[in-house]
Amino acid sequence: MNYKATGDLTFSRRTFLATVALANPLAISRNSAQTVAGTRSPQTKNGGVKTTDFARSFCYYIPKKENIWVRIQIECRCQVFDRTTGTSDEYLLSVRTQTGLRTNPPSDKLDPGYDFWMIFSKKHVFIKRVHTSSYNRNPTRIGVDQFANSGWHLQPCAATALRSGAEIRKALSAWRPLVARSEFVSADGRRGYLIEYPVKWADGNPDNTFRVETGPVVLLDPERVQVGRSPEFDDFQWAYLDYRSHDQVRCFLERPTSILSGATYQSSATTPRRNPALNDEQVAQIEGRLYTGWNPPIPTESLRRLLETDHYSAIEHRKAATTLYALNLPTSG
Repeated sequence: MNYKATGDLTFSRRTFLATVALANPLAISRNSAQTVAGTRSPQTKNGGVKTTDFARSFCYYIPKKENIWVRIQIECRCQVFDRTTGTSDEYLLSVRTQTGLRTNPPSDKLDPGYDFWMIFSKKHVFIKRVHTSSYNRNPTRIGVDQFANSGWHLQPCAATALRSGAEIRKALSAWRPLVARSEFVSADGRRGYLIEYPVKWADGNPDNTFRVETGPVVLLDPERVQVGRSPEFDDFQWAYLDYRSHDQVRCFLERPTSILSGATYQSSATTPRRNPALNDEQVAQIEGRLYTGWNPPIPTESLRRLLETDHYSAIEHRKAATTLYALNLPTSG
């Protein structure tokens, strides 16, 4: 990565994302393997299907005023589809990046550092920033015209569908990379979205059952999302998935969560806490002291948000049609 000094700050991809300048129209790298969700996947000559090889799939952008070319690995592919028209829109979630302090000397006031993700699409790039406190939340949705160039590359790969727990166990024990596709459909079946993502953690059990625990992914509302209408940032939900069947997923959803959440957790003797657990009375006393009996310098609701952090603390069970695939890649001996 090239850097250019700008006063006492340093220009980098981070500076660009914080001060996005004007730019040229988008040029997107389209992939021949892209299909409308809900239709049959392209097949290989031997009757297999093609999925995405996430290890070789990337988003990219080029700032207009700086000669840097930024490539970011893709974490999740989301396809919004309309079955009545056969049309679809793509949204590509990048991997998480941790920014550093760019001021010298470091200053929380000027730049506290944060985690961030990007979602690339045909019209917009969505940028999610996660700070220590949910109070500092500042996501953005910017037009692609603010980049000199941007887009994505999806690397197709021949794959074999895994239809049973036995097949999943066999693929796992053979060290084959796995990819999953989960489809969420509206009540009338006319529209919805499909997410495709690498399976990072999975169990293949002797009794031919299985379990997948993986993420992060982005979710939408299949009743509201529409092809041709760009979502707002808050329409996306960050989630981790946990499922043991092909027709339902348990979603761990990110939401602002009190830092006192879990303070009463009683750990086991094999995983002892470094600090003793609180009891319910102690938690209530702390909350009473924090939020009542005085006039805080900011509204009480804002004070609560200041003492919250973004955490995967909500759980929802959702219907989804999921298929797992093993990539047909050469394996080492």
